[in-house]
Amino acid sequence: MGCHPHNAQHYDDALEAVLRERLHDARVSALGEVGLDYHYDLSPREAQREAFRRQIRLAKEAGLPVVLHMREAHDDGFALLSEEGFPEAGTLLHCFNLDATELARWVDAGCFIAFGGPLTFKKAEEVREAAKLVPADRLLTETDAPYMTPEPLRGTTCGPEHVAFTAAKLADVRGFEDLRTPARGEFLRQTYLNALGLLDREPTAWQRGEG
Repeated sequence: MGCHPHNAQHYDDALEAVLRERLHDARVSALGEVGLDYHYDLSPREAQREAFRRQIRLAKEAGLPVVLHMREAHDDGFALLSEEGFPEAGTLLHCFNLDATELARWVDAGCFIAFGGPLTFKKAEEVREAAKLVPADRLLTETDAPYMTPEPLRGTTCGPEHVAFTAAKLADVRGFEDLRTPARGEFLRQTYLNALGLLDREPTAWQRGEG
């Protein structure tokens, strides 16, 4: 649950009150996708930054992780998170599709990193190189459905089942190419457990009304 940067111009006290109420639902496991999108600029950039800042603070108050949408805005996004402090509950950088140089600072900050379809694209070698840098206990796969369908189905509508192609490529990239080895299965299971650990969580004290 969160206000996407595309809609940031509508973020005000009334919207935050609604968001706050919905975050109290124990089924909500994270605040997101939130962040900055300087590609489409569907909301003014200052409005995006203000909405993002306020939602970082709300996530920290609620004890929830944040799921980040960053597009052509990683410098400003990282600066804002550094100023406000990365939430102790975790920060997930969604659908990472840049290079190892950009990835390094997010990894150093303790973020979880999720890879989607771009990991499989034929001309995305820099993304695959970046995927080698993420600690195994902070590595996730995702679909970004209905977008970013992985190879070999690129160009069709992406669905949750297509994460199998991304996961297979991620295992290959990390050196587990042999389908017969237990190590490959253990690696893939780790990415699943990472997702559960970050997102399949008990209600926070704040959600229970104790904080």
